[in-house]
Amino acid sequence: MTHTEALIEANNQKREVLTEENKQIYEDFLMYLRTDIRIAEQEAEEVLMDILDHLLDAEKEGKSAPHLFGDDPKAYAEELIAHLPKEKKRHWFGLLGGALAHTLAFLFVLQGILYGVLPFFTEIDQTIALGNTLVTGLYVLVSIPLAIVVLFALIRQSLFKQNQKNSERWVTIKAGVYGMLLFLPLLLFYMLVPDFGPVIEIDWWIYLSVAVVLYLGTKLFKKRRSN
Repeated sequence: MTHTEALIEANNQKREVLTEENKQIYEDFLMYLRTDIRIAEQEAEEVLMDILDHLLDAEKEGKSAPHLFGDDPKAYAEELIAHLPKEKKRHWFGLLGGALAHTLAFLFVLQGILYGVLPFFTEIDQTIALGNTLVTGLYVLVSIPLAIVVLFALIRQSLFKQNQKNSERWVTIKAGVYGMLLFLPLLLFYMLVPDFGPVIEIDWWIYLSVAVVLYLGTKLFKKRRSN
C-alpha cells in the first residue's frame, strides 16, 4: 500500500465519527480537492488529513465545520488548491491511461465471453474489419479520458449546495445526457459506415488474453509507481 493509499484509508475511517452536518461539508471539501486532477495527489491527501484532524478537534470543543471552513468552504478549498503543488504530467497519463486500460480490459472480457458462449446457441460472425476497429479504438482512446474530465467537472459543480439531493439528481441527469451524446457517434458509425480494411477473425480466447495482459499491465505499472 502506498503512502497516499494509507492516507485515504485512514481518512475513510476517521471521518465516520463526524456529525452528519460536519461530515457533509467535509466530504464536499474532500471531493472538491480529489476531483481536481491538476494538484499533487499525495500533498492533497496530507492536507485533507490535517483538516480532518482539526475538524475532529473542533468537534470535541463543540464547534462546527463553518468555524473551520468559514462561510464559503468552496472559496477556502480554492485558496488551498492554489497553494498545493501541481501533479506531474506522468501521473496524469498514468491516471487516464489506467482508466482507459481497465475500460478496454472490461470490453475485451465481455467480447471474449460473448464469442465464447454464443456459438453454443447460435451462429455468429466473429470477423472484424480492421479499418472500422481502428476508428473505434481511436474514438475510445479520446472519449474515455474526456468522459473522466467531464464527470469530475460535473461532480465539482454539485458540491457545496444547500439542496444536496437535488444537486446530485442534476449531476446524474447531465452525466446520462453526456454519456448518450458520447455513445451516439459510435452507434451511428456502426450503423451507417460499411466495413472497410482487411477482415480478420479473432477467437474468444484472444480477447480474454488481451484483457488479462491489460489488467496485469496496469497492476505492474501501479506497483512500480509506488516503489
